[in-house]
Amino acid sequence: MSNKLVVFTVILIVAGACNLKSSQRQNWSAEDMAKRQTIMMQEALQLTEEQRSKIERINLKFADQFKKLRDNTQGDREKMRILRDDLRDAKYKELEAVLSTEQFEKYIVLEEERAKEMRNGHRGERGDR
Repeated sequence: MSNKLVVFTVILIVAGACNLKSSQRQNWSAEDMAKRQTIMMQEALQLTEEQRSKIERINLKFADQFKKLRDNTQGDREKMRILRDDLRDAKYKELEAVLSTEQFEKYIVLEEERAKEMRNGHRGERGDR
């Protein structure tokens, strides 16, 4: 009987920890998301200080718009996908104006890899590596 209780307790603790991590990630502010994106881009693309400043503003602008989109289109997944793709394309245009050709190409590759990881269920693990 005590073995079952121990197993049950461990399962509850693990499930609670997973749920907490998931809920914390979903409640990030637009500012937190923009800062995280900017740091990742700074490290991956070796941005100049001028680029970093511009990228940070772009990331904040679009993080805020993405957050509003998620909050306002809860039920309609197809509509959200279309609007999200439009926002992403607009963000790419602004980033392309700030980044060099090589930096932008590398950024697109990184974004494709991130999207692939998310489709494969590896959400939020980038910072844990």
